[in-house]
Amino acid sequence: MGIRQWIWAGALASALAASCAFSATAAVATEATPVSEVVITATRTATMVEQLAVPVIVITREQIEREQATDVAGLLVGLGGVEIMRSGGPGQPAAIFLRGTESDQTTVLIDGVRINPGTIGGAPLQNIQPESIERIEIVKGARSSLYGTDAIGGVINIITRAGATPGASVYASTGRYDTQVVAADASGMLGEHFGAGASYAYQRSDGFPPLADSSIPGDYNNQSINAQLRYIASDALTLRAQGWHASGKSAYSEFGAPAQENFLDDSYALSADWHGSGGQQGRLLASRVTTDVDQRDTSDFDHTERDALDAQYSWRAFTTQQLTVGALVANEHTQSLSFGLPYNEHTDTLLGFAQDQMHFGSNDLLLAVGYNHHETFGSHTTWNAEYGYTFNPAWRMTLALGTAFRAPDSTDLYGYGGNKELQPEVSRQGELAVQWQPTAGQNLRLSVYQNDIDDLIEYVLIDPINFTYLAENVDEARIRGAEFNYEWHTDAWRLWGNYTQQDPQNLTTHEQLLRRSHYNLAAGMQFDHGPWYLSADMQLAGPHTDFVGFSLGTVGGYTLVNLGAGYQFARQWQVQLRVDNALDREYQLASGYNTARRSVTLAMRFHMR
Repeated sequence: MGIRQWIWAGALASALAASCAFSATAAVATEATPVSEVVITATRTATMVEQLAVPVIVITREQIEREQATDVAGLLVGLGGVEIMRSGGPGQPAAIFLRGTESDQTTVLIDGVRINPGTIGGAPLQNIQPESIERIEIVKGARSSLYGTDAIGGVINIITRAGATPGASVYASTGRYDTQVVAADASGMLGEHFGAGASYAYQRSDGFPPLADSSIPGDYNNQSINAQLRYIASDALTLRAQGWHASGKSAYSEFGAPAQENFLDDSYALSADWHGSGGQQGRLLASRVTTDVDQRDTSDFDHTERDALDAQYSWRAFTTQQLTVGALVANEHTQSLSFGLPYNEHTDTLLGFAQDQMHFGSNDLLLAVGYNHHETFGSHTTWNAEYGYTFNPAWRMTLALGTAFRAPDSTDLYGYGGNKELQPEVSRQGELAVQWQPTAGQNLRLSVYQNDIDDLIEYVLIDPINFTYLAENVDEARIRGAEFNYEWHTDAWRLWGNYTQQDPQNLTTHEQLLRRSHYNLAAGMQFDHGPWYLSADMQLAGPHTDFVGFSLGTVGGYTLVNLGAGYQFARQWQVQLRVDNALDREYQLASGYNTARRSVTLAMRFHMR
C-alpha cells in the first residue's frame, strides 16, 4: 500500500473510531464570543493575539464585504509588509511578496490545507473569490517548523464561508470592464447533531489587455463552490467534511498572440476535532488538493495533486504551559508539459513538529522545532524561539527568531531550465518589536527585522545565442526592514496607517530584488454610524527594479486613492459603492503589464443573520 492509500485509510479509520467512542455522550454545540482576538494559524492552536511575539493580521468578514475586491489578492493590498504584483487584470497571475520574500516563499492555506501547487510554487490568489471567504489570518515570518516548505515569508490561512455563523446572504455587483459578481451562502444546523454550510460565487469580466502594447483582450470567468457538513458527535468530538472548488478560464497574450487557459483549483478534506479534559485537544485532517492549468490552444499544461494527512495533539503540562506535537505526511504528484519538456513526478514528504507555549505573568514564550524529510533533498530541521514581555498595560516588547526553507518545485527541477542538483533555499531571520497602547482605542507597533536567505534559486543564462537558461543555487539575499503600524478607533471612527521601509538586496549581484519597493505607505479612514458607512484609503509605493525589455530597469512608484460608501436602507438590505483608483492614475506593477484605471463598482447585499 502506497503513502496515498495509507493517508486515506488512516483518516477514515480514525474518524470512524472516534465517532463510535464518543457518540454516546452527544449534545448540542454552543458558541462563545471571545473576549479577545483569537487566531489559530500562528501556533496551530487557539491563541490570543496579545500573547504572540510575531505580527498577525486578521481580515474579518466585515472588512471583506466593504473592500469589494475581485480576488483575495485585492484584499491584501495596503497591508503592512505586503506587496502584490499583477500581470494584468482580473484572472491574470497575482504574486505576493511578504516582507520582501519571493512570491513562492509564502505558504497559502484554504481552511488549514496547503494549496501552493508543486509545479510553480506560488498559490493561485487570482482565482480565490472574496465572497467565498469568511476570514483571513496572515502570520509574518518563519513558520517552516509548523508548516514545512515555503513558509519563509509567512503563512496566509483563508477560512471559507461554509463554516460561518448560521444565516444566509446574497450579493450582486457590477463594475467597469463589464465585471459582474453574483454570490450566495447559507449555513445552520440541520438537527440536533448535524450542521451544514455552503457558498457559491460567480464572476465574469471582459477585463483589459494584460500587455501594455497589445490589444489582445484579457476576459475571465470563475465559478467557486464551497461546502461543509458537520456532525457533532459529543461535547468533545466534531467530525467535518468540507470542500472548496474554483474553475473557469482566462485569456491573455503569449509571445504577442492570443492565448487562453482553463484552470481548476480544488481542496477537499475530512477532519475530526476532539477536546478532552485538562486542556487536551486533538485533530486529524486528511486532504486532497488539485491545481490544474490547461492551455486551450496548445497541449501545454501544469497539474498538481497532493494527498496529505495532518495530525496533532495538545495538552497542558501545567496551567501556564501548552505542549503540541504533530506530523504532516504528504504525497505530491506533479505533471507538466511546457516548451516541449514534459515531466511526471511523485514526491513524498514528512514533517514532524513539537511546540511549547508558556504564558506566565508578563511573559509569553514559544519554542518550536520541526523535522522535515523530503524524498529528493533529505532532512532539514527548522526552529522558532519567540518571547514577549508586557511591561504594563500600555507597553509590550517582543523578540522572534527562526529558520525556514523552501524546497525547489518540480519546474525548478525538471522543467525548462530545470536542474536536478538544486538544493533548498534556507532562511535565518529575526524581528524585534515594541508595541504601545496609549489609550483603549489606540495601538502603535514598531518592528525591525532581518532575513538572510542562502542558496536562492535563479535562472542563469548559460547560452546567450540560443537563450538557454539553467536554474542554479547561485545567490544569497538579505532583507532588512522596518514597519510602523498605527490604529485609532471609536464607536463611529477608525483611522489606520502603516509604513514599511525595506532593503531587499541580492548579496551576490548587489542589486535590489525584483519587483519589491524600498518603501510602501498606506493610510485610511472609516466612518460608521447608523445606516451609513464611508471609507477612504490611500496607497503610496516607491519605485522598484524589474526587467524593462531585456535588461534591468526601474519601474516608477505610484499613488492610489480609493473611496467606498454603503447605506443600509432596510434591516437586511444594503447598497454599496466603491471607487478604486479614484484619481485615474496610469501606473504599472509589473513592467510591461497594464493595470486597472478608475473603476466604479455598484453592489447590493442581502443579509439574514
